[in-house]
Amino acid sequence: LLQKAIVTPDFEKNYCVPPYRESKYQLQKKRRKERQKTAGDGWFGMKAPELTDELKNDLKVLKMRASMDPKRFYKKNDRDGFPKYFQIGTIVDNPADFYHSRIPRKQRKRTIVEELLADSEFRRYNRRKYSEIMAEKAANAAGKKFRKKKKFRN
Repeated sequence: LLQKAIVTPDFEKNYCVPPYRESKYQLQKKRRKERQKTAGDGWFGMKAPELTDELKNDLKVLKMRASMDPKRFYKKNDRDGFPKYFQIGTIVDNPADFYHSRIPRKQRKRTIVEELLADSEFRRYNRRKYSEIMAEKAANAAGKKFRKKKKFRN
């Protein structure tokens, strides 16, 4: 008999009128959540994008751009993590530069990482630097083998 009944212990929750107004704290919470979705009016409502693996890799490359080109200087990065609000755009070609300063469609890549991997000069420089660092580490490790061990003194 009770299984068919409409009145159950949670009847008040399901069939009650919502409160006329919300408390100040709940309103503040809602406003704070809404405010965190965009960077604000000062930044024209820039939205926080969803971080995918490709985006993360591109941001890492941008962060380490000082180590890519030995001839170019970049200021030190003062930020630890990734930025919360940012936008990524596409460079639109100028029709006047059709013959001399454009990248052909076959050479265009989707991300910065793919562009770097396709660049042979960058790969050559990267390989040379990597081998130098590994040789230096191996030399340091070989020197540690013959070092005299200090005795404990009490």
